[in-house]
Amino acid sequence: MTAPGPTSLLEVRGLSRSFGGIRAVEALSFDVARGGIMGLIGPNGAGKTTVFNLITGVYRPTAGTIFLNGIDLTKKRPHEVVRAGIARTFQNIRLFNRMTCLENVMTPLLARGDAALGAFFRTPFVRGEERKARETALAVMEDMGLADTAYRLASTLPYGLQRKLEIARALACGLLVQGPRLVLLDEPAAGMNEAETRELGEVILKTQKDFDVTMMLIEHHINLVMNVCTRIVVMERGTLLAEGSPHAIRSDERVIAAYLGRKGKNEHGR
Repeated sequence: MTAPGPTSLLEVRGLSRSFGGIRAVEALSFDVARGGIMGLIGPNGAGKTTVFNLITGVYRPTAGTIFLNGIDLTKKRPHEVVRAGIARTFQNIRLFNRMTCLENVMTPLLARGDAALGAFFRTPFVRGEERKARETALAVMEDMGLADTAYRLASTLPYGLQRKLEIARALACGLLVQGPRLVLLDEPAAGMNEAETRELGEVILKTQKDFDVTMMLIEHHINLVMNVCTRIVVMERGTLLAEGSPHAIRSDERVIAAYLGRKGKNEHGR
């Protein structure tokens, strides 16, 4: 099996996953280009989140392979996938509500085994790691417009800011890795209004550039996908329906019939 080419960070080939007799994903193949933003769209039940769970090691594929930057992730566990360079958010917000926003973003930066073990003894090494983690977390929050929330409890933030905080934590997790990084965003605009969604699009574009990460997002807000993604994969019933640029996808008759046409090209697609 060959590793991805120089322009591909993630390579998915022949990916399949069955649950009992149900094929959630079947023979799916696509690439994610380095430094790009890939959109993964499709009707509810198309298998999009299952794909994320396969990439991140939550599920094991029934068949197929997954490469990240030349590393075979197909049989790796979730913590190994994170160490390889993949971080993610979830459909349902999963913050530590009784911790401050800053502590939420710092958590993955302090989760390494050496720092976690040394925390019991408060060694100079650990104090240094905490200082670096705090500085990095604050830099991420500043970039995402969250600096003024640093010392608030996560539970006190409005919904839109909680979404942004979860993205900030995923970015911090990605910064643990030296080299190319991939951040997966699972419906980051869920529950947001139009103004919040537009702002989120600007945040995604800015953070992708500022932190030199590659992104892949599942999203039902079609306008957001069209505005931020460099390439789009469309799924239907676990299979690949179409793949291409936003312009090509918007005008693809198969996509319009199966997905966009049902909801309207300019609607959220919820």
